[in-house]
Amino acid sequence: MTETQWTAVSRYETEIRNYYVKKQCMHCLEPACVSACPTKAMYRTDQGAVIWRANKCLGCRYCMIACPFDVPKFEYDSAVPGIQKCILCRDRIQQGEIPACVKNCPTKALVFGSRRDLLETARERIYKDPDKYHHEIYGEHEVGGTAWLYLSAVPFERLGFRTDLGTTSYPEYTKQFLYSVPVVLLLWPALLMALNKSTEKE
Repeated sequence: MTETQWTAVSRYETEIRNYYVKKQCMHCLEPACVSACPTKAMYRTDQGAVIWRANKCLGCRYCMIACPFDVPKFEYDSAVPGIQKCILCRDRIQQGEIPACVKNCPTKALVFGSRRDLLETARERIYKDPDKYHHEIYGEHEVGGTAWLYLSAVPFERLGFRTDLGTTSYPEYTKQFLYSVPVVLLLWPALLMALNKSTEKE
């Protein structure tokens, strides 16, 4: 993926056969990029699409560092640079249409729908044809869950997927720290004032 290519299809060779895998923004349920953005330029919509809003961005690029899938790309060569990434065809979804990649997939390898329905469909496929599929749904639990889900005939690490991400969403790791910040800001000045008063000479 690049700042002009929001999705990429790569070929992977396995002992069974060659597989072609489409990758794009995973549109996490609890996006690390959204959590890391200090101005809420990165934003998760009610429809589940994670988008970037130029009018709120200050150019820090924390979203690029935070993303475990290395998705957001910065327009380094642009006079007015911004962040580029897949937006899950948000405009099309708002108009009642499906994402362009799903509509134009000639083999119907891509399916669009609610996450709950897609998980049920994926589990049903694995149950009905256990020899055809690797018994895992990528995106069901990774980093707290993602909007994009994958089925595969081989383990996902053979197809270039990261399998070391864990099941905890990245914002969860910093939530306790951030909750403690207001307390520190309130108590620290009071503590310093008390120390100052206690050491004052009469």
